[in-house]
Amino acid sequence: MTSGGSSSGRLPTWKERENNKRRERRRRVIAAKIYAGLRAMGNYKLPKHCDNNEVLKALCSEAGWIVEEDGTTYRKVS
Repeated sequence: MTSGGSSSGRLPTWKERENNKRRERRRRVIAAKIYAGLRAMGNYKLPKHCDNNEVLKALCSEAGWIVEEDGTTYRKVS
């Protein structure tokens, strides 16, 4: 076990770091396009900079579920 929370794993090479940056940038662009489409065509009220949790909350509320701030999720009672 290591102390101080440091990892004993290897450091990624420069090329691996660049690939990770590119992959993450691509992922963010795709997510932004999905969110923009949901706002435009799905009438979802999403904040400008939202994450997957915000999207899930919007989808859950449309499907008849309630999501509280702490993440508790349950069905709406009619």
